[in-house]
Amino acid sequence: MTKKDITYQEKLNELRLDISHPNNSNQVFILVEGESDIRLFRKFFNLDNCKVECIPGGNPRLEDCVEELIKVYPLVLGIRDSDFIKLDTIPYSKTNMFLTDNHDMEMSLVCEDEVFSALVFEYSDIPKQHHFDARNNILKILEQLSYLKYLNYIQNLELKFESGFQDLISFANREIDFDQYFSRVLSKSPNARINDLSVILNEIDSLKRTNPNPFQLCNGHDFIKAFSHFAKNNGKQNACNHETISSAFRMNFRNEYFLKTQLYNDTKNWADINHCIIHV
Repeated sequence: MTKKDITYQEKLNELRLDISHPNNSNQVFILVEGESDIRLFRKFFNLDNCKVECIPGGNPRLEDCVEELIKVYPLVLGIRDSDFIKLDTIPYSKTNMFLTDNHDMEMSLVCEDEVFSALVFEYSDIPKQHHFDARNNILKILEQLSYLKYLNYIQNLELKFESGFQDLISFANREIDFDQYFSRVLSKSPNARINDLSVILNEIDSLKRTNPNPFQLCNGHDFIKAFSHFAKNNGKQNACNHETISSAFRMNFRNEYFLKTQLYNDTKNWADINHCIIHV
């Protein structure tokens, strides 16, 4: 059985056994959503004192797993993507659960100026004074798409975002063919609660008036897919795919940057309260 075949219940049972093993006494179990999160966070946590584990099933299952395990063992914490939570008026409060600073960890990497600039140097010939214009342009291009996902989150529109969009991007006009993108989304969303484009656009205009932080609004996977397309449009026809670019962002995000995050502060405070050392 490969890791991708492990069910949530099997992983929960495995962790219960690990927690009960004498060799793991006083170990801290840090639970994350995906394998890429493990590759990132194992750089920042002391692996002599911590085990970083991936929970299948997405963020709801991650939260469920932490809730179940802390009933029998206190040194368990979870790290999840904020998604749109920080744009809500209701504070997020789940025991031993911590949020990324931005929409997701990918956006936290993109948000770090030096990390982003390093990737632009690697994948384009754009001079440094224009690097952050490029980042803002990508955020602008993805704006309508991001608002649609935010609207789906708020109103539970049952839209399925499985469609590609890179071919719909125009960097010259700084826009995406949103009509075509919405049509693609609807084709994958048989239970969509709104299928009228004009209604969607009116709802998006209302959301825009709230002026959300673009790093909280934009999905990091979307940004990196758009960045990959951006590289190809700037003379890097052999640029790597978005998975490789995601890896490059993770490799350039060093501990010095993690120490500046609220996520570090939150987990450090938790560790101090629980009298354990979890960071490198």
